[in-house]
Amino acid sequence: MARELVKILTAQHHSAWLSPAPQVSNIQEQLEESDLVLVLGGDGTILHAARLCAPLGIPLLGINFGRVGFLTELEPGEAVAKLPLYLDGDYWLDERAMLTATLEHNEHTEEFLALNDIVLVRGPLPRIVQIKIWVDGYYYNTTVADGMILSTATGSTAYNLAAGGPILHPQVKGSVLTPIAPHLVADRSLILDPGATVRMQIFTGPQGGVLSADGQINRELADGAVVTVTNSRYVTRFLRRRPPTHFYQILNAKLKEDDR
Repeated sequence: MARELVKILTAQHHSAWLSPAPQVSNIQEQLEESDLVLVLGGDGTILHAARLCAPLGIPLLGINFGRVGFLTELEPGEAVAKLPLYLDGDYWLDERAMLTATLEHNEHTEEFLALNDIVLVRGPLPRIVQIKIWVDGYYYNTTVADGMILSTATGSTAYNLAAGGPILHPQVKGSVLTPIAPHLVADRSLILDPGATVRMQIFTGPQGGVLSADGQINRELADGAVVTVTNSRYVTRFLRRRPPTHFYQILNAKLKEDDR
């Protein structure tokens, strides 16, 4: 299908290039000269593409070859017929908030960008961890749990949902903080203001922990590591022709599927 879409693009006097998903980290030069990226895959492939394209302001058009399709726009059977409509400017721009996380541990600092979520979780041993949380400098609480998810609205239907967190409409700019298997029932999800700065310090004991950005970029955490998360200055842009209410249709279908 990718080659068929390239034919459509070249027929309309657009230049195009192809890259297999595992190699997209090596295409910076092509990306910098691109106006649009077509993503053939599932939501995971789109998450990878989003982190590359958002800093360059390049919009995405997703064609669903995955299982869920919360982020994709077209099904494979309609892509060839409908792609020219997007190329002619018949679309609206769907902008999604992203998160920036800064990890500080072992005298080392590293920054991460995520469209779905930033997760702090225990290491391989089945032992709970303690996570101290500050919001805008205010000490909020210490959660004893398997971990903590800080999710965007886009990511609220991913790990956050599996952990019992609330579903947010994708246009919501705030984030949601959800504990994973908390020791106390009182530890609940917290929906945060878009401008909030969340600082988390994880105490893992000898087992260590893991920081995960979008479930795709993972770093081992030493005991006492600190992660600070804010809304990113970057956003992921999607081309859409379906109405904004299509989100409810996908959500309803997914929830019914899970009930079966």
